[in-house]
Amino acid sequence: VVSGALAMITKRLQIRAGSLISPIHHEIRIAEEWSVVDNLSDGRAAISFGSGWNVDDFVFFPERYADRQAVMYEQIETVRRLWRGETLVRENSFGKPVEVTLHPRPVQRELPVWITSSGNVETFVSAGVHGANVLTHLIGQDIETLAGKIARYRAALAEHQGPAFSGKVALMLHTFLGTDIQEVRSLVRVPFRNYLR
Repeated sequence: VVSGALAMITKRLQIRAGSLISPIHHEIRIAEEWSVVDNLSDGRAAISFGSGWNVDDFVFFPERYADRQAVMYEQIETVRRLWRGETLVRENSFGKPVEVTLHPRPVQRELPVWITSSGNVETFVSAGVHGANVLTHLIGQDIETLAGKIARYRAALAEHQGPAFSGKVALMLHTFLGTDIQEVRSLVRVPFRNYLR
């Protein structure tokens, strides 16, 4: 909803979910909703997919929690196929096959895909294997550690996507603005730690 609103009031910013915890959503709905955002923004939509970590978030699909990373990568491929204009066949409530395509069709031919990583090096590697960009942060990892993970990501990209494929790594920065650094730190420390917990 927020992305649709931002698409209408901005002109140059990429409108990206960061992070869309896809295993708690249906992949066809993800594709259709983000196709709408792509249309509203004239081709500026992107999705950073995450597999999730909080078991309480999985109330719609509790069976997906254990295999959430595998589910996420399957969903990414389904969303990409729909985005490219492919037709999928799914069964309705009476077991009848139904053809599913995106309406409206997205503006961009390919959806920019990102993978959100909380710092696990294997997530960086799997993002490279799948030809996705990486969204991460500096919570629990320093610049040197991150540099090593980026090197592993770039190696996986080169091996699985070819040397010409250039992926991106972006850092999330949680921001709270104020005029006094000590006051800001005292205001945000407990709420931010609670949010992460």
